[in-house]
Amino acid sequence: MFADILKRIIAVLLLLAASVMPQAKANETVVTLVAAGDNLIHSSIFRDAKTAEGYDFSPMYKYVSDIISSADIAYINQETPLGKSNFSGYPHFCTPCEMADNLVSVGFDVIGIANNHMLDRGDEGLRFTRNYLAERAEAVIGYDRDSVAVIERKGIKVAFAQMTYSTNCDGESDIPRLSFSLAEKLIKKAKRLADVTVMCVHFGDEFDSGRAMSVFPVNEKQEEYARFMANCGADIIIGTHPHVVQKTEWIPRDDGGKTLCVYSLGNFLSNMRYGAQMLGGMLTAEIVKSNGEVFVRSPEIIPTVCHFDGMHKGYRIYPLCDYSDKLCALHGTGDEKNERRFCMETLKDYYESNVAPEFRYDKYIKKEEKHDKS
Repeated sequence: MFADILKRIIAVLLLLAASVMPQAKANETVVTLVAAGDNLIHSSIFRDAKTAEGYDFSPMYKYVSDIISSADIAYINQETPLGKSNFSGYPHFCTPCEMADNLVSVGFDVIGIANNHMLDRGDEGLRFTRNYLAERAEAVIGYDRDSVAVIERKGIKVAFAQMTYSTNCDGESDIPRLSFSLAEKLIKKAKRLADVTVMCVHFGDEFDSGRAMSVFPVNEKQEEYARFMANCGADIIIGTHPHVVQKTEWIPRDDGGKTLCVYSLGNFLSNMRYGAQMLGGMLTAEIVKSNGEVFVRSPEIIPTVCHFDGMHKGYRIYPLCDYSDKLCALHGTGDEKNERRFCMETLKDYYESNVAPEFRYDKYIKKEEKHDKS
């Protein structure tokens, strides 16, 4: 009899646990977000993508494509204008328009074009880039001072807007130049349209030298703008432009909430010279709706490495956990002039010096070498 009573008690306890724990999860809706940094297409990259039929950049993303395609929403900053001819690299970029098709096929939903190179091919180049992307991507942002895109997944609406500190070339276009007034305007509009507001900002100092340093500091203006946007109601701030990974933090707001701010995701794909510029970051985060409340949780920065060989060919983006010292030895980086050797230890130091433990991707240190052949 005692055994029967004990079984009944255990059964009741299990039923109570099942009625409490799963119910909380049943009331919870989760949308996953991935964001990548600067897609900066130098001439050696599009030469490497040349095929008999045109250009194909998709192999360059194959080792990170699962991360991108598995997210509910994926964002990237397309740093260079697109075109159909007269392609060029630095300083006035023009990238084969097949890049747009490849980014979409890899899994990117939202593509930002507000950056210092957006007018490299003038107003006409900007219009072509916007229109070509708009015909393929779910959303394009950063083409004028009013553009806010709303993506809906699982009943949660996420608004995206973008600003840039400046442009390298002049034009007549209504560029979304970074200012406090524009930031406030875009955030107010986004909050009227959506549950969550993501502000993408091209700002900060470019780190374009081979100086032997580990920490890439955020400047005062970045922090001032970030605090302002947070208090205007931005839920997530995604920074690009410095070409290196900078810190991620939660910014406390005056209303008692907090804003996730990634000051710089660094380069995603590029042909820049120095080791620190080879390390990029991919933000992953969950946007959660629970009991009528929407919030951001579980942010991580997945470290990536942009690889190319000594002939500036074979461009591939690897998660750091899948990279190796063997691949480092084959890399075409110009870090022989740097005081720091390009190796896994150095890459991990860049990552750990700029990404706090609470935001680190727990799988970034690998236990066995993979993808030694790109």
